[in-house]
Amino acid sequence: MPPALTPSSPPHAQNLDGAHSPSPRQPLEPLILLAGTRTRTLLERAARHYGLSTPRVDIRCDLRGRGAGQVRRQAGQIWTVRYNPALLARHGEDFLARTVPHEVAHVIAFHRHGPRIQPHGAEWRAIMRLFGVPPTRCHDYDVSDLQTRTLDRFPYRCGCRSHLLTSIRHHRIQRGQRYLCRACGQALVPALTAGDGD
Repeated sequence: MPPALTPSSPPHAQNLDGAHSPSPRQPLEPLILLAGTRTRTLLERAARHYGLSTPRVDIRCDLRGRGAGQVRRQAGQIWTVRYNPALLARHGEDFLARTVPHEVAHVIAFHRHGPRIQPHGAEWRAIMRLFGVPPTRCHDYDVSDLQTRTLDRFPYRCGCRSHLLTSIRHHRIQRGQRYLCRACGQALVPALTAGDGD
């Protein structure tokens, strides 16, 4: 098993604007293995430190777009940790030293304190300090050439105004979920558009 990098690994040089410069593109498969190993090592370390059972995680390297990592809780106390393979390939060691602990800290913070805490609140910051990593909220990698998906918007209304909902929320409403207006408290309903009432 390849050794996991520690947070004390030297970071890549920073550009004049503060962004981390990419390392030469590295083969992805060994980096994916290192990311998995480092994720499990940090999970076990934090669980031991806090006297918790080690959370069960599904580690994926399939995140697209401009985010470096993402954590989601599945049913049955299983967590999904997703990493962006494009950013992992570009920023190898720095990604392993900063992004992996960032996502693991989310898992441990929510596992220990529950879902009502702030994602980058005091609980998360304390875990980042345990890992010896600065608790920065967002990465500073250059993502200008990475594509992001654009979501269609759908018109909805309530008792006080009109709303534009993303296709994600629109489809959830179609399946029965309700969203309430924060101002008036009424349920959002599809707005009639030209041609709907003809």
